[in-house]
Amino acid sequence: MRVANIRTQDASVRLPDDDEEEQEEDDWDVFLTPDDKQSIGEGQAHQSEALKTQEAQPLRGRTLGFLGPTNPFRHKLYLLLSHSYSDPILLLLILTTAVVLVIQASRTFLLPADQSAPSPQVGYFHAWEDYALFVLYILFTIESLARICVSGFVFDPEIPTSALFTVPSFRSTSDRTFFSKALRSDVPTSENEAIALPFRLNIQISRQKLARNVPYLRQSWGRIDFIAVVAFWVSFILASVGVERGTYHIGIFRALSVLRIARLLAVSSGTTTIMHSLKVARPLLSSVAYFVVFAVVLFSIIGVQSFNGSLRRNCYLLPTLGEAQTQLSTFCGGHINATTLQPSPYIQLDGSPGDAVKGFICPLGQICQEGQGPYSGVESFDTVWQSTLQVIVIASANTWSNVMYQTMGAEYFASCFFFVACILVLNFWLINLFVAVITNTFSAIRAETQKSAFGAAPLGSLVEEQDESWPAAGRHSGQNILKLIYAYTRWGWIFLALASLVVFATATANMSSLHQEILYKSELFLTVAFDIEIFLRIAAELPAWRVFFRHGNNWIDLLLAFGSSVIQIPAIQQSEVYPWLTIFPIGRFYRVILEFPRMKPLLLMVFGNLYGLANMTLFLMSVNFLAALVAIQLIQGDMSGNTTMNFGQLWNSFLAVYQILSSENWTTVLYSATVAELALGQAVIVATFLSCWLLFANCEGFLWIVAEEAKKEKQASNYWASHRSQPEVTHSRWIRRLNPYRWFKADPVTVKVENLPSTLVLPMRESVVQGYSPPREERKDSLMRAISKRTRHAPSKSITMLQKLFMGNTRSNEFPLIELRQAKTRLAEKDVIEDDTEQYLEILAGMNQDDFVAETLDDATQERRARRADFIKDHPTYDKTFWLFSQRNGLRRLCQKIVRPAGGERIFGTAPDMVAHTIFQLLVFLTIIGGIITEIIAPPIYRRNYYLQYGLRRSTWFNIAEAAFGFALFLEFLIKLVADGFFFTPNAYTRSIWNVIDFVILMGLLANIGLTWWLVGTANRFVHALKALRALRLITLIDQMRSTFEDLIISGVIRILDAALLAILYLIPFSVWGTNIFAGLMNECNDRSVQGISDCTGEYVNTIYGNSFGFLVPRAWNNPSPSTTFSFDNFRASMLILFEIISLEGWVDVMSVAMSITGAGQQPQTNASQAYAIFFVIYNLLGGIIILTLFVSIIIGNFSSKTGSAFLTRPQRQWIDLEKLIKRQKPSKRPHTRPTSPLRTWCYNSAVRKHGWWSRTMTLLFVMQIMDFSLFMTSIYMLDIITRFYGLGWESFRDNGWNIFDVIVASGSFTATIIVQSGSTNPTIQQLQKLFLVCIAFKLVQRVDSLNQLFKTARASLPVILNLLGLWLVVFLFFAIMYMEVFGMTKWFSGESNTQNYQSMGSALLMLAFMSTGEGWNQYMHDYATVYPRCTYAAGIITETDCGSTAWAFSLFIAWNLLSMYIISNMFTGVVVENFSYVFQSTGGAKSITRREMRSFKKVWAEFSNAKTGQLERQNIGLFLARLDGVFETRIYPREQSVHAILASCQDNSKRATKTGGVNLKKLNKILNKIDYSNIRKRRNTHGRLYHEARILSLCSGGLSFTDMLLLLAHHKLIDDREALVLRDLVVRQETNKLVTDLVNLDRVRSLLRMISQRRKHLLEREKVMNRDIPAIFVNSSPATPPPIISRDITSPRSEYETGQSDYESSSPSPSPSPSPRILVSPSELPATDRSFRSSLQRARRVSDVSMLSADMSQSYWRERSRSPEPEDEIDMISSLQRSIWGEMMLQAAREEGDA
Repeated sequence: MRVANIRTQDASVRLPDDDEEEQEEDDWDVFLTPDDKQSIGEGQAHQSEALKTQEAQPLRGRTLGFLGPTNPFRHKLYLLLSHSYSDPILLLLILTTAVVLVIQASRTFLLPADQSAPSPQVGYFHAWEDYALFVLYILFTIESLARICVSGFVFDPEIPTSALFTVPSFRSTSDRTFFSKALRSDVPTSENEAIALPFRLNIQISRQKLARNVPYLRQSWGRIDFIAVVAFWVSFILASVGVERGTYHIGIFRALSVLRIARLLAVSSGTTTIMHSLKVARPLLSSVAYFVVFAVVLFSIIGVQSFNGSLRRNCYLLPTLGEAQTQLSTFCGGHINATTLQPSPYIQLDGSPGDAVKGFICPLGQICQEGQGPYSGVESFDTVWQSTLQVIVIASANTWSNVMYQTMGAEYFASCFFFVACILVLNFWLINLFVAVITNTFSAIRAETQKSAFGAAPLGSLVEEQDESWPAAGRHSGQNILKLIYAYTRWGWIFLALASLVVFATATANMSSLHQEILYKSELFLTVAFDIEIFLRIAAELPAWRVFFRHGNNWIDLLLAFGSSVIQIPAIQQSEVYPWLTIFPIGRFYRVILEFPRMKPLLLMVFGNLYGLANMTLFLMSVNFLAALVAIQLIQGDMSGNTTMNFGQLWNSFLAVYQILSSENWTTVLYSATVAELALGQAVIVATFLSCWLLFANCEGFLWIVAEEAKKEKQASNYWASHRSQPEVTHSRWIRRLNPYRWFKADPVTVKVENLPSTLVLPMRESVVQGYSPPREERKDSLMRAISKRTRHAPSKSITMLQKLFMGNTRSNEFPLIELRQAKTRLAEKDVIEDDTEQYLEILAGMNQDDFVAETLDDATQERRARRADFIKDHPTYDKTFWLFSQRNGLRRLCQKIVRPAGGERIFGTAPDMVAHTIFQLLVFLTIIGGIITEIIAPPIYRRNYYLQYGLRRSTWFNIAEAAFGFALFLEFLIKLVADGFFFTPNAYTRSIWNVIDFVILMGLLANIGLTWWLVGTANRFVHALKALRALRLITLIDQMRSTFEDLIISGVIRILDAALLAILYLIPFSVWGTNIFAGLMNECNDRSVQGISDCTGEYVNTIYGNSFGFLVPRAWNNPSPSTTFSFDNFRASMLILFEIISLEGWVDVMSVAMSITGAGQQPQTNASQAYAIFFVIYNLLGGIIILTLFVSIIIGNFSSKTGSAFLTRPQRQWIDLEKLIKRQKPSKRPHTRPTSPLRTWCYNSAVRKHGWWSRTMTLLFVMQIMDFSLFMTSIYMLDIITRFYGLGWESFRDNGWNIFDVIVASGSFTATIIVQSGSTNPTIQQLQKLFLVCIAFKLVQRVDSLNQLFKTARASLPVILNLLGLWLVVFLFFAIMYMEVFGMTKWFSGESNTQNYQSMGSALLMLAFMSTGEGWNQYMHDYATVYPRCTYAAGIITETDCGSTAWAFSLFIAWNLLSMYIISNMFTGVVVENFSYVFQSTGGAKSITRREMRSFKKVWAEFSNAKTGQLERQNIGLFLARLDGVFETRIYPREQSVHAILASCQDNSKRATKTGGVNLKKLNKILNKIDYSNIRKRRNTHGRLYHEARILSLCSGGLSFTDMLLLLAHHKLIDDREALVLRDLVVRQETNKLVTDLVNLDRVRSLLRMISQRRKHLLEREKVMNRDIPAIFVNSSPATPPPIISRDITSPRSEYETGQSDYESSSPSPSPSPSPRILVSPSELPATDRSFRSSLQRARRVSDVSMLSADMSQSYWRERSRSPEPEDEIDMISSLQRSIWGEMMLQAAREEGDA
């Protein structure tokens, strides 16, 4: 909602914006105060009254400037549009339009084969559909004009026409109105209605907007309808004049007119809810898209600068037999000169040679020259838009490897780094941000509405919990024998369901007639059997037969039984549709799947919310259908029929658009359509449309919604599970059971302690354990002292970094109270003023029970250690390794110093020395790296050439190196054995899973080394493949990799295997169904000119390049092989190809073959049977989307569970993201003194002002730098850096990382530009210059706030991504070595080349990289499965064979596909989704911290913090808190209620105010009466607690860091700890709050005692002054009834209640010459009429509230004293004073005063 403040009118008029109201409504919730909410409530009441008035007079204002609210024409239009039949009729017209468009698009319209371009068309009307559309769009135009007349066009009807000629100023409003509520698209329907009628929700929303007179273009659907109607009339005009389909085609307007039927997307409430959910996510999606587009443009510029013209270079075959020069598909950068036989540069288009020789060198007989690029130059980096198109192709992670290898051939091998970086940044990182936004937004919607983001009316689950049981509800009271019969025979029916599938699985393409007869009879028998089962199950429910239909599985079984029975009719069984209808008997297999363990939860995960899944599928198919209609209008008739996806008719267009949605080979559709439109002028439009559709469609995947219910309960269970005393994980149960020392009972001589108290037994055991424990802390301190003595502490930093690498971060984040006590001694010496506070803090820490609780929790651990110590003493040989080395053995102690124990700590052993252990780990690391480097240098092809040159011998350098590295690892193993033993010792080697993995790796390496030395040159593939195990040692060696591997893979391996099993079970029925449909139909002849199998005989002439070089080839009728050979002729082959295409790789090729089927034994023809594509669409939709989504869900769920985010509520997520935001902030460093010279002052101001004219000018120059790289721009950039450097100084300049980036980039670009412009042709310098110049454009990320925020947010996930990349790199090395050893010498087949092979480490890693995205892995799998006779095989000599291996190929490629594509690649999605916090930073506390707030905070911090340490010292905490403003304000009184502000507002210069000091008392009282004292008390309490907690945090270092202060302010000002903190942090926070509470109470008591002392001193001094000149008068008589001592005020000789006036009004207090001790008693002991003690405590309360630590010591305290005391505060104060320590302290103080 926006408000236009019209200058000519003194009024404000609302401008409702349908798109912005919802977002602004949520935004303003953060800023609402109680007064705002009250005003909102009143406003809503007025609006409800206004609504009633509006119903009587619905029209308001003037529309189009002349149609007023009483205009009869406008009123009639309103009645027409608001009629109950108007919206249904309109929807009927839209449905009619859709039907006409479908009929029109169903006719096949292709480019004739004898034409190169479509024939021009003049006029619009060519078929009856054109006339129908013309009439329909006339009606739509009338409807749009009517709505414009009723509601207005753009502006609100109440805005006068004169306002159009003025400049309105817009302001925001926080009022939540009826309009903002009514705009919500999730208007609830009837609660009892499960599914709303079609379009009902859409009709309701449309009528509400009409009733509110929302302007036409202020509605989302209104804008879409307006674009569609206008586009239709534009296309009508263009077609009428013959321009639309003339020489050039302009189909964009006809395509946009299809959007009029987009309202059909709101067919159900579920699809409407999905669109609303996407609409809510639209702002965030736009922000992410903005950032992604910037990254795409940046990579595009790099592509243009680096690869301009590279893809135009190809090898050309020189004419030899008179034929023309033939262009080959090989990309090159040079050729062999026929004269010099040396490499020569490529030849450019003008005939001149290129600048250098690079890339692939064409062999002799070929020449490398420039020509037309691939796909008529569309696939290139020559222009920005072509480069952008290639970057989008790379970001889609499909067919990007082709462009990469083409560029590598034309340039250098290093070109691959551009593509790898692009795929990592765009696909694995930034594109996943869309998934993160959608996932987190949908989760937030679900948390707020408690409804699914896919629909508000979910249905029941498909699989119920009591599927196989008989429900009690409605059960017949009598016993039914049929139920018992079915219960006993249930497993028999499951077996028959399995048998039904097995029967169908035996079918083959060439089965005999007997086999077919057996299949027919078996299926007939099984069909009858299952019909009997259905009747049995229905009869078992009699007479309550309706109970049978209450379960979903009963409906499914009934449908399957009925369908299976129908297809047994001979007419149907002999028809062509019978293979399709076999899905009914095959569908019974679902019952078998449910019987597998752990499958039902997975099915519930996938199909649990069937209604949401159905809505999502309906929405996806509807959007795909709409895109297909748009594509038809844009491209139909422009492509020939030779292309499979030619957009010739609607179904083909639907398949093409769906292919792009799946992203499999989508560039085939892109390039074929773009090339066809090049001559017609629509290439850019078509490419943009298809690319945008790809990006939009990919945003719809992987939606995993986490429920919010019971999350705190799960946190509690996890917390107590982690803190419960549990046995050590490293102790394996099976090892303990096999321990022989537990088989025999030891009988040592021990002391009888049965009668000793338990409090003595445990300390005795602890002392025994501690007596044998080495002084680790002393040794650590001495070690750190020794390290600190070295120069510059470089070794200390190195050791620390290595320790963190190998052992992780061992520092604890806890802050125990014992550290408080240890730190206070030295702090008290520094702060003399607060010495008594430190003493009381010492008392508090000493009395705190946390230490005792910690000791109690540690008792179980100590008891276990004591039992272990007893067991070791009872069995002396148990702790001897190999029964030889005891703990006193010098060798064993030395070994223990350099290795860590496997089973926890060593009770009686030597603790590992951190330095020695780190150095030892470093040596092991270098050993592993050395082995990997040896493998890189000496791959199989190198070893074969070495043996051919020097002969077979063992003493080769690579064998010796591998043996040496293997021996080093074996030595490590021996050291660990000597230190802790292997099996039956307290800290045995096998007690750690990582040691077990190391042992397996070591055994494999030793087997490899031994067999390699024994079988020189004759070892098989398995022996050589064992070398790859060496790389896995990096996982077990590096701590971060161990943690990542355990958290992401080991902990979730069971669920991943379950998902894999479900995927296999999913494949089985589809494999059987595919065999029934396609068996024997897909074979083809290699000679495409024949008609069928009868003609496929003899030989034919085959040519490779054009019509040249023909040779005879025998014809063969075989399985198709577009990219890989496949068939559906039997169950095994069918399951193999379906397994391959479930990864979405190659499914389009298989579908294209199926669409070309013409019949059994007939040669296929393109698009002859397009209906067969239905099978693959269904399979891809269910398998490629649901199964892949299941894997992603499991991986994200496992990652969330390990990190704890799965159990986080929305406030907790917001706090975690706010904490990340705070920790990313750093204090600004500015010069200590502001510059004084004019020049430096100007430089300083230019550097500091972020939005000054200088900064804006530089931003404009950076934008211009993208379009024009020049030395002038670089010089200006250098000038800007010099300006900032001179203004800020070096210390402040270097603190900002962007400044360092500027220095590197500017100096590099300036230097490289000068060198290049000087005439240098060095390609390295040229590439560096381009890289530096492009990096300048990256400065826009810093300059643009939205980009900067998104960049910082996305950067937050980098550490986890880098950890995952490190683990992935190790897996890459493992598989790369294995692939090299197994396939390093295998001959190339269809997909291999000089760069695509496994002969070197670089090419192997690159192959694995693109196969990780699913690129062509199945094609290479079949290539490397080549066996004899298609290769050379030498038995026993592996170096002489070039054959592959079927077993190895299928094992390795499938394993890599599952591990990398399904698991690790999806982990990136999980990591980004879990770490992307931008969604939650847009709400909650983080939203309050704007950049302006942070800059203000940094300014105050820079004023009070220590410039040297960067910390806020303790004495400045109060002053710092008093200066904070905005969201961080912590003052007790607001700024407007401070003393200075009040006095300034009450100034009175009249003569009457001279007595009051120039203060107007009336104004003063009026202001004071407006003060909310309850709010002041809250602010005072917050201030006090904040101050004391800040002092606690500053105890250790003497100051408070920048981040700690921000976190502290966030706890007190931005969040609610009870809602935002997880349980673990909440427990710690509550303990901290207890200590802070004690300190606040301590401060109050100290203030009370000081007040008592100061008051008594004041009264005594005043008494002395008054009695100085007055003689003393003694009265001998005493009162008859002396008052009780306790009734007196302990701060004065007489109570104010005795005199009837206050202490400050009393002028003659009666002194007490000999005061007696005062005694504090409980309130119950006080007399009922005696109120003096309570009054005194009330005064003490007021004084203690105004703590001496407070920053605002104004006179408001004395004003507050006159207010009536509150009983609650009095009682709380009395109870706090009567606590043991405070009561005793006050009593002691009173006694000291009495003694004085």
